[in-house]
Amino acid sequence: MGKVLLNQFKAKLAKKMQQKQDLGELSIKIDVDDISNKRNQFFVACLSNHLSDERIQSSLIKINPYTVKFGSFLKSNGYGTSSIFHVTLSLINFDKNDNETWECIIYECDDISENEVESKSFDNGKIAVEYFVNQILKLHKK
Repeated sequence: MGKVLLNQFKAKLAKKMQQKQDLGELSIKIDVDDISNKRNQFFVACLSNHLSDERIQSSLIKINPYTVKFGSFLKSNGYGTSSIFHVTLSLINFDKNDNETWECIIYECDDISENEVESKSFDNGKIAVEYFVNQILKLHKK
């Protein structure tokens, strides 16, 4: 009798596991428009082609499909307080003629406000990514 119940239990468990792994029900929502979007593909390709530092790659935070943010650099100033810096890189525009506009912004955040310290625009993805990496390395050295 115990063997019959054990077999039933195994059959029910296998059926339950099969339902959870069924391809008809995706556990992760995939936005097909986002995957097929040429601008998004270009953004990811530029980052993967020109960003060779694996430590930076693994620490990037994707804010939206066209913007990534790196880190929080805590820096003390001469007034006895600290500020946090972070750097963002955005693909602002990518049109049908393959014209691209990139923007790299350095933000300084303190207890009261968040300010843009520096903002620079580019028309070439390689140059924009290189500038982004250089700003991160500069903030790390300070």
